[in-house]
Amino acid sequence: MEMKELFSSLKRKEVGRLYLFHGSEELLKREAVDRIRGILVPPSLEQLNLTVIDGDKASADTIINALETLPLMNPRRLVIVKDAAFGSGGKRALGREDMDVLEEYFIRIPEYSCLVINAKSRPDMRTRFIKTLKSVGEVVEFGRLKPNVFEKWVKKQFEANGKSMSAAALGRFLMLTGYLERDSEKTLDDIANETEKLVEYCKGKKTIRKEDIEALISRGPDKNIFRLVDAVGGRDIGTAVKLLADLKQSGEPPIRVLAMLARQFRLLIQAAALREAGYSNKAVASRLGLPPFVIGSMIRQSKNYSEGDLKKALRDLWEAEVRIKSGRTEPWIALELFVAGL
Repeated sequence: MEMKELFSSLKRKEVGRLYLFHGSEELLKREAVDRIRGILVPPSLEQLNLTVIDGDKASADTIINALETLPLMNPRRLVIVKDAAFGSGGKRALGREDMDVLEEYFIRIPEYSCLVINAKSRPDMRTRFIKTLKSVGEVVEFGRLKPNVFEKWVKKQFEANGKSMSAAALGRFLMLTGYLERDSEKTLDDIANETEKLVEYCKGKKTIRKEDIEALISRGPDKNIFRLVDAVGGRDIGTAVKLLADLKQSGEPPIRVLAMLARQFRLLIQAAALREAGYSNKAVASRLGLPPFVIGSMIRQSKNYSEGDLKKALRDLWEAEVRIKSGRTEPWIALELFVAGL
């Protein structure tokens, strides 16, 4: 079952008997568990009809005994196994014998019970245990959100707090969070924290502006690189030099800064060429593997340079790398010279 299907079924208050949740987005897993909990067990009856079992203490016996217990003053009861792990036994709790017993029991879970297993890490989908569970219940992966879904999710978080923002401001927030960057380790929990901070910062205001976002959201090296290219393109040498100094002070390796600058200029060349060929921003995003909301800024940025400027920038970066690696020029001086040269 897809995550979207699960939330749609829960919206209709349809809850099955068996679920396995896994994936990196703990926030979404918690939300799904909370929704099931809210549908099946009123808060006043949780003590009688809700059992939560820690994964390191789980066994087939404890799970089955909880599921077989009749609900009291309520149609159904809920059993949640937190941080479940599937291994060969010992500290991993659910060993081969436990899994064999549960596998046989899954088809006999009473209609009045619901079992939600929240996996600590991605289980091996090739095992007989998971295949059996999938045949009688639902296996749902809570992975990273795609760009369009992430954009809607963030917008909803602000709206729930009574805040609105322009499309440009929202795009800026999405970019600065770094969630959709390749190899990003940011999770929705991290983004929720950033959202809460911004809502608190804008307390008393209904509209969040780009200036508010710039003032509060922390900028990693990737964001400073983007701003550096922007400053150079706008011929704002003061800002460009300051950003280089910030990167140096933060301990960022100069070779990495050089590599990121080269990547940014390569993307600008490609984005400009694709737009010139008639591709839409959405199509450019797809071809370059970038979030759609980044492309508008990328196209705007490319207009600060001629095609010759962009190609010369890449040549200059290559020459700077040669001078740095041959020891002829101190790395940060080479970067400063590159910026001044542009």
